[in-house]
Amino acid sequence: MSPFFFYLFAFVLIFASLSVVLARNPLYNVLSLVVAIFSLSCLFVVLEAFFVGMILLLVYAGAVLVFFLFVVMCLNLNAISFASAAQSRLRWLGGLAGLMFASSFGLAMKSFMKAQAMEVSSVRGTIETIGKILFTDYLLPFELTSLLLLIAIFGIVSLAQGALSTGKETDNI
Repeated sequence: MSPFFFYLFAFVLIFASLSVVLARNPLYNVLSLVVAIFSLSCLFVVLEAFFVGMILLLVYAGAVLVFFLFVVMCLNLNAISFASAAQSRLRWLGGLAGLMFASSFGLAMKSFMKAQAMEVSSVRGTIETIGKILFTDYLLPFELTSLLLLIAIFGIVSLAQGALSTGKETDNI
C-alpha cells in the first residue's frame, strides 16, 4: 500500500507545484503552495521520516505560508497583466531559469545514483541526530533563518498597520 500513497502524493505534489508556477492569481499561488507542502510532508511520512514531515508541515504550512497568505490578502494583490513587450524582455530570464533547473536536476540525479550505490547508513532522521547536527554544524544558518523569520514578522505587522492607519487600499504596481 505504501507505493500507492507514494505515487499519489508525488502526483499531487507535481500538480500543485505546477499550479504554483502557472496560476495567475497570487492567492491561488499561495494556496497551491500549501497543497504542495502538505503533499511533500506526506511523502516524508510515507518514507518514514516522521519528524521531518511534521516539522515541514508545522513550520512551513502552519507558519510561513500563513504569513504569505496574510500579506497577499493585506496588499490586495490581483493578477498582474504584463504587456507583450515586457513578456518578451523577460523570456530570456525564463530560459535561463529553465537551464538552471535542468542542470540542478541532473546534479540531483547524479547524487541520487551515487547514494543508491552506497551502503545503508545506520544514522536515521531521529530527533537526536537532527538536533546534534543542527546545533553544531549548522548553527549559523539556523540562527540566520530565525532572524529572517523575525524580520518577516515585523514587515508583515508594519504593512498591516500602515494599511489600517491610512484606511486606503494599496495600489498595484
